[in-house]
Formats: sequence, structure tokens, C-alpha cells
Amino acid sequence: MSLADLTGPQRKTDDAAEAPQYPEAKVSPRTHGSSDVILICPNEIHRRSLSRALGAQQASIVNQLSLYPAYNHLLTVLDQECDAFVIEIDTDTNAALELVETICARKPSTTVMVYSAAQQADLVMSSMRAGAREFLSGVIPSSVLNEALLRASSRRTESTDKRVRGKVLLFWGAKGGSGVTTLATNMAIALRQETGEEVALLDLHPHLGDVAVLLGITPRFTIAEALANPKRLDKEFVSTIMTRHGTGLSVLAAPDVYSSTPVESSSVGKLVDQLSAQFAYVVIDAGLSPAEGVPLFQMAGTIYVVAQTDIPSLRSTQRFVSYLQGYGAPNVELVLNRFEGRRVHFDDEQLTKTLGIAPKWKVPNDYAAARRAADSGAPVLLQKGAIAETLRQMARAACGKPPEPGKRKGGLFT
Repeated sequence: MSLADLTGPQRKTDDAAEAPQYPEAKVSPRTHGSSDVILICPNEIHRRSLSRALGAQQASIVNQLSLYPAYNHLLTVLDQECDAFVIEIDTDTNAALELVETICARKPSTTVMVYSAAQQADLVMSSMRAGAREFLSGVIPSSVLNEALLRASSRRTESTDKRVRGKVLLFWGAKGGSGVTTLATNMAIALRQETGEEVALLDLHPHLGDVAVLLGITPRFTIAEALANPKRLDKEFVSTIMTRHGTGLSVLAAPDVYSSTPVESSSVGKLVDQLSAQFAYVVIDAGLSPAEGVPLFQMAGTIYVVAQTDIPSLRSTQRFVSYLQGYGAPNVELVLNRFEGRRVHFDDEQLTKTLGIAPKWKVPNDYAAARRAADSGAPVLLQKGAIAETLRQMARAACGKPPEPGKRKGGLFT
């Protein structure tokens, strides 16, 4: 097989399934002086009724959803500024309550109003426990809705809504054995050294992760505890299960014991969301399948696709990059690992044309240094060498610093 053979049509695989399609949101222009509301209501009759009631109060419905959004889609919705969420709870009470809880945790200054066709005491209590501030039912009296909207407007605290969240950097190997764990682990250390900020390193190989081995640590808690308790994923719980490394990294490693327990993508999304609220940078060694990792694509500031220059690796890279682009991945950077310029038969132009993305970084091949670091539990970044220098350049770019004088942006051997 040659490089040209990779440009033919690709068949869809199970992992490359189409992204879930959500009904197009009906967005109305904002009205000066009105309350801004996001309406989530699967029931069409109730949705129309609520829209009319809100319109009568001069409320501006900035987004209207006819489905309870999945977690990755909800993150996009939460980026919109509003005074209140109005959520119909009757269609699927459990899903609606989980949605209420997530919104309240993510945007505590925004009011969540729950709507039900009937005022049932158990629903009122469940809604309040989830964090809802208002419970609306039946035909809502104009005065009741007006007062609820006024309270929502007064609660909104702009400074809280605009709190800065950490940058998520995702490392993903299009093919096994690409060296993703080594790059992600050492990139995290480089970020810590370059910025002095708090950096979290997350090993998302739930069955066979090696981050702990490369760092020479034996964590008390692992990602297994985090994903087994998704409802407990708050600041205190996350702080408890992280392991501190000598470099200053906070690490959440993979478990030592193999488990067949399936990984819920929503739980992964919640975990990463909580980490980004606490750390300036969250570096992820992503070992999940593409289907499981969908929420991460939406959350990542940069996705580093790690590949080598052999045909099987490039073929997998082409398919994976196409898959990411289908999800609208925000910023994908191609990293050629174990790069040996004299042995590569393709130039950058050929690779770009074939893969649909230009090589951004070229990490030189120094197998002896990488093997020595892995066996000793001493990160390769703490040694002098070409790999360490390239990773420092990547870290500087990720945190907005210019390349070091005398160093080329794409790596030492571009």
C-alpha cells in the first residue's frame, strides 16, 4: 500500500458513526431590559404554552430545545448567557432532574425553574433537592411568572457566570503503540514548569493505563473511583482522589486491576468538567474509543492526534482526523512521534493532502531515552534531550508563550 491508496473513499465503521443530531434551536433576538430564558421542553403542547406565557412577560427566549440535551450538547448551551432555564420535567423525570442538577452545579448564579403539568409534593421536593429555585405548574398565573422572572434577574451575578475555566488538552493515538502516554505525561510536566499553574493529568485508559508507571507513583485512588461515583463528582471529592507527583502535577491514574465495567461517556464528561473548574490545564491521555470520547471532543481546547509515519498509522490517522472533523473538533494538531526525517518517504505537502491536516509537531526518535525513562519512572522531560526540548516547545505554544529563541516552532527537526 502507498500513501496515495489512503485517499480513496472510506467506509463508515461503528466507531465512526454519525454524530447525534439535535433539532435546530429556535433562537429569538434579545430584548433590551427583558429576562433572557433558555427553554428545555420535549412536550410540544407544554412548550407552546410556556413560550406564550414567557412572551407575555416580555421574556426573551434565547434558546429553545425540544429534547433534553446530552452532556456534550449541554456544554454548548451553557455557554449562552441567560437569567433562567425553564425545564419541563414530566417527559422524563429522572433525566430532567439530572439536567437540573448539572446546570445548577455548572452555573450556580443562573436560576433553574422546573415546570410540571401538576403540582405534586414529591416532584417539588425532588426538584428543590436538585437545585431548582422555582417550581411552576399547570396554567401559570401572570403574576407568579412575573415575580419568578424578576427574582431570576436579580440573582444573576455576571462575575460568577464569567469565571475562567481551565484549558483541556487531549492526546489521542489513532493507532495503538503511538507513544501517546509518554507525550501526554511529559507535556503535563512541561506545562507545570512553563506556567507554574496547577496542572491535572488524567489517564483515561480505564483498563490498561501506564501514566502511574511512567511517573513512578502508586496512587491510592484511581479513575475507577471517580467513574464509579459520578454523582459525587464535586470539588472536595475530586481533590481527595488526586495523587500529587513530585513535579507538582495532580494525577488521576488508571486502575491497576483490569475491569470489564463499561465507561459511561457522561461520567467522563462530568469528571473533565469538574477538573477544568479547578485546574488551569487538564492534560488527558485518552484511551477511550471514539464513541465513548464524544463529550471530550466538545470540551477540548486542543486535540493532539499522535501518529507515526508508517502506512498503517497514517491510514488510521486519516480516518480519525476525518471523524473528528465530522464532530466539528475545535483545534486538532497532528503530532508525528518517533520522527526520523531521513527515513520518511513523504514530505509535508503529501502528508497534508492525504491526511487533511498538516503535521504541526515532529517529536524526534530517541528510543533509548524513552525506554530509560519508562523503566526508571523518571520522566523523559527531566532529562536533557531532543524529546524534552520539543515537548517544551509544545507546552509553550499551548500556554500562549512564543518559541524559545533559536528553536523552531514545529519541533527540532521540522
